[in-house]
Amino acid sequence: MITPDFEDSPSPKTLTEIANLPDEQRQLMNWIIRQQKVTLAEIATHQDISHQEAQEQIQNLISQGFIQIVNDSDTTYYKPHFASPKKRNLSQNIWDKLES
Repeated sequence: MITPDFEDSPSPKTLTEIANLPDEQRQLMNWIIRQQKVTLAEIATHQDISHQEAQEQIQNLISQGFIQIVNDSDTTYYKPHFASPKKRNLSQNIWDKLES
């Protein structure tokens, strides 16, 4: 069963906030978004860095609110953590005019 770990996590980010990240973090986030969820070993392999360095990079993104931790059985995954788009409430007047 997949259970997100939301304890002490900052608020989710928007896709546009990725543009403000330093180049290395932005590239890593873009890769994680394409993969949808990754393990620490996959990050280390993709970045060609040690597991310790991968842990530091992912922890930095977690603390900024870009990544959330998902535990699936005995495996820990990291996946993008984005805010849902805000829904717009249309005025009832619009619906009344459309029905006329």
